Amino acid sequence: MAVEPLELRRSSLIVWDMQMGIAGLAFNRAALVPVVADLIAAYRARGLPVIFSQHTSPPEGWANPAMARSMARRGLPAGGVRFTAGAAEWSILAELAPRPEELVLPKATPSFFVGTPLESLLRVRGIDTLVLTGVSTDGGIMGTARHAVNLGFFALVVEDGVGAMTAEAHSRALEVLRALCDVETSPEVIARLPARA
Repeated sequence: MAVEPLELRRSSLIVWDMQMGIAGLAFNRAALVPVVADLIAAYRARGLPVIFSQHTSPPEGWANPAMARSMARRGLPAGGVRFTAGAAEWSILAELAPRPEELVLPKATPSFFVGTPLESLLRVRGIDTLVLTGVSTDGGIMGTARHAVNLGFFALVVEDGVGAMTAEAHSRALEVLRALCDVETSPEVIARLPARA
């Protein structure tokens, strides 16, 4: 069955964990950052919202052991790197720095909806589609896309705008995501963005 491309007039660009200690470790960092920068610029030029997630560790002693185990299985530093506010690893990459009027939400799980006000903020703004970029494809991108669909939001993953720690993990995740939600390239997404209101 053919599926029409998503309408992007009521979309928001999600910039997922593009932080020094996460995106800085992606296998495709060099190719990924300019793509995310282009998408941010396209959304800003059209007056569409850009929302940044920022992984923030809970205080010492409050770490989620199940999450640490999951991260270890994916080859990530489970507990080895703390994403404390203000630390270098916690900082969003300078070339993708949010503007003062853009939403930056701290979170601690691989779903942007768990423990954050994201759902209510999206509904207040009338946003029904999340365009997902960032790191990692097999972690937060997958978790947020699945959760978004369960909540009734459309999810669109930008194929060349996401990354992971390994090419294999990235490819496997994209294969699963294609069955779950829309997956398109950044030129396809940018070409379909509406003119500035």
